[in-house]
Amino acid sequence: MIVVAAVVIGAAVGLAVDIGRVGGLDAWLTARGPTVIPTFDVPAYDARGRLVDLDGRSMYLDCRGAGSPTVILETGFGGGADGWGYILDGVAAFTRVCAWDRPGIGRSAARGLHSGGEAEADLRAALEKAGEQGPFIVVAHSLGGVYARLFAAAGPPNGRTATEHDAVLAFVMLDTYEPDLGVADDPTLSPETRAMVRQSLVDGGAMFRAGEELDWPATLAELRPLNPTELPAVLLMADPSQHYGGHEPAVTEALIAAWYRAIPVRYPNGTLEIVPTGHFVQLERPDLVIERVRQLVAERRAA
Repeated sequence: MIVVAAVVIGAAVGLAVDIGRVGGLDAWLTARGPTVIPTFDVPAYDARGRLVDLDGRSMYLDCRGAGSPTVILETGFGGGADGWGYILDGVAAFTRVCAWDRPGIGRSAARGLHSGGEAEADLRAALEKAGEQGPFIVVAHSLGGVYARLFAAAGPPNGRTATEHDAVLAFVMLDTYEPDLGVADDPTLSPETRAMVRQSLVDGGAMFRAGEELDWPATLAELRPLNPTELPAVLLMADPSQHYGGHEPAVTEALIAAWYRAIPVRYPNGTLEIVPTGHFVQLERPDLVIERVRQLVAERRAA
């Protein structure tokens, strides 16, 4: 099916985007100015997963393929396993891959107000109960980048001693949302610009709470000790001008420069690749995403 999605931007916050089968709502916090997501094909999702019981709460998990490391797919705001129609079978052709619906999304039961770390503890528990094991490579889109970093930090469930099968080896980040990147504190930006960025974070947190029952202050506190992100990372990012447009040219230029300074600090072992797509890299260039995952899998196996 063909979907044309538009992001309506206001007060430096990207509001929810309905992209149908890709998993429902996705949001992108950004600077002011209209952004239009190009037309793209969204494959139908074949729901071959299972419900995993976690003390009376069911979590939906869809795992396919065989081999190690296992690839975990984390979608953006409001989305679930449905958003990975292109990627699931493409990656399953050469290794094990799992997508899931976070608590309260899609087929997974809600759990009330919770932090991102608590959601990732659910994922760890669901994987273990389903007999899935790592080590892992995590592929994340948009807000999923926050969850990916928290998954890497989450320990094994039930207090079990960590083993090599619990480890996250690397990330593939797809135009991820980086709320703690530090742009709001960049001293080269004017006080007015820093205040605008901070307000966008506040507004975004309110949206995440409403859409995913996500305790945003608690989630930011969980992220704080994770900086910098030392794991190897492939960063497939859209041109930042798409997210920082709509201001006076000097403000836009300053925001983009601050972003470029902050990214290598956040990901000192990352490789940044600006891709000629909109926000939904996995829909517009699934071939590129699958190939980068394939390369990481091959490198980890060789190591």
